[in-house]
Amino acid sequence: MPALPRPPLNLARRVGELDAEDPWGHYDRIGAVARSRIDAGLPDDWDWTGKRALDFGCGVGRMLCQYADAAERAELWGCDIDRPSVDWMRSELEPPFHPFLCTEAPDLPQADGFFDLVWAISVFTHMTDRWSGWLRELHRVLADDGILMTSFLGPGMWATIGDGAWDEDRIGMCVVRAGQPWSIGGPTVFHSEWWLREHWGRAFDFVSIHPGTAPSDHGWAVLRKRPGPISTEELERVSEDPREVDALLHNLELLHAEDRRLRPRYLRITRFPQLSAARWWAKRLRAKL
Repeated sequence: MPALPRPPLNLARRVGELDAEDPWGHYDRIGAVARSRIDAGLPDDWDWTGKRALDFGCGVGRMLCQYADAAERAELWGCDIDRPSVDWMRSELEPPFHPFLCTEAPDLPQADGFFDLVWAISVFTHMTDRWSGWLRELHRVLADDGILMTSFLGPGMWATIGDGAWDEDRIGMCVVRAGQPWSIGGPTVFHSEWWLREHWGRAFDFVSIHPGTAPSDHGWAVLRKRPGPISTEELERVSEDPREVDALLHNLELLHAEDRRLRPRYLRITRFPQLSAARWWAKRLRAKL
């Protein structure tokens, strides 16, 4: 198969900043590390022949291109909410891949049990209100006994982004930077292993989970679908584990602290725009005198 084309750098950087001196080397290294994780999570008897796989949140196809060899034997699909990225993939990477646009609402066009494998890299790390709907939808499109692999943020990333010390019992599902636009990364979501096992474990069996303890490292989970339907209400149901409430209170504390930091800036921008403009002009006039 001939070498696949490179995407425009602005699209390649949409899912993470790249090294300024060697952007394509950095781009390829990230993809290679992710492929090694996926390969390590596949069953020992895995054969790509005849399989269907979905890169959920594929961006501009960095991970799919790592599997160009498998695309000769399998159907490799990718979906993303970013239209420019999907449009570029349709123009340059179809075939061998099958990219399609999705929305933020949890709804995929494929039939029940369509995929044998789904991976989601840096997706549930930013998903807040719709996490349960999307987890149910991925469960639906996976074949019985199908495999879901996903990254998540744990203690390794908390040191970089979080507030205070990592406390496994008080994280649960913890959202910070809520409402941040997708153009600059979207919200940030952390997960404790116990919370994932409690809530995601209602729809999937955990094959393996690595919390990601090294600095700037993501956690990684390999799950196998449990047959039968699952509802968003069941996925979200608060268990009797006392850590559930402690984690919710902790997240509320963090959101209040974030609001206190941002509120003065918000008020300056929204309530006093004329005053801010007047001060700007006054500063310019003083500089000219």
